[in-house]
Amino acid sequence: MASTSGTPQERFAHLKRKPTLSNFGRNGWTGWPLFWKPKNKNRNKTMTENSLRSLLRRAIVAAGCFSLFALTNPALAEDFVELPQDLEIELALSALPEELRADATVYVRDPKKGFVVHRQGSNDWTTFVARTSVRFFQADWEYAYPSDQLIPMAHDRVGQAHHVIPYFDIERMRIEGVSAAEVKKIIRQRYADGTYTAPKQGGMSYMFAPILRAYKEPAKSDLLHTVSFPHHMPYAPHMNAAKVGAMDPYGRSGILNHGSNDSGAHGYMYFLVQPDQAEAILASYSDLLTKLCKLHSNWCLPDTQQPTKE
Repeated sequence: MASTSGTPQERFAHLKRKPTLSNFGRNGWTGWPLFWKPKNKNRNKTMTENSLRSLLRRAIVAAGCFSLFALTNPALAEDFVELPQDLEIELALSALPEELRADATVYVRDPKKGFVVHRQGSNDWTTFVARTSVRFFQADWEYAYPSDQLIPMAHDRVGQAHHVIPYFDIERMRIEGVSAAEVKKIIRQRYADGTYTAPKQGGMSYMFAPILRAYKEPAKSDLLHTVSFPHHMPYAPHMNAAKVGAMDPYGRSGILNHGSNDSGAHGYMYFLVQPDQAEAILASYSDLLTKLCKLHSNWCLPDTQQPTKE
């Protein structure tokens, strides 16, 4: 694992090559297959499964590049998987830093109404687990409701007045039976006519959860990925990613858009948390990750992969 001490240059000196799922190892990116059990060079003994899992997780986290992901096509809308409320609440709160959780407002998804308040907070932070992303409305591909998206996200007062509204609207329209094609038209129109507006002051969204499932590149396709990528997001309306350039070639920071180069009225910049913090998040929510993986095979990180009932 990479050292967590020394200068930033020293800590990430091993990132001279871009990592992939097929070439990471203890001292950087060495060419190990993902689940091959290597032998300890000193003892010539096969590593245990738990040791390998820990090693993989720590190598990835230390690299600052979260390659714990799986790419799959979106499941059909009629296969929608309900999230048990206790897991939904825990996942929603995990989006926030620990010191903000106790006093935050928590929303849960009512299958008949959309998002409703489960607990009223007092610290100006709201958190929920989005099941239907709006990061598609600028894209040209044919939209269909996803069944297994999981997007735990928390917003301050500024975000609640702007960024949260489309997420609550699309969930309510989906429940009311509005078609996916019509929803896309409505969301596009509301951004175009100013119903959804950009914030006039700075603010922040937290997405510190240990897992999310969302569009990988919404400008290109509806391909979803499941990833552990805890990060925070300052609001960044109408930033052009093509003009800004690559903020980080390894994806630890960048601009989130809604299906085009322009980030839109509700654009964000994102910044991955530090490696030690990311590792601590994974470790503290290991039980939650196991429960999610048992519920749906697309809610499994490679480190928690196990058989599920179809």
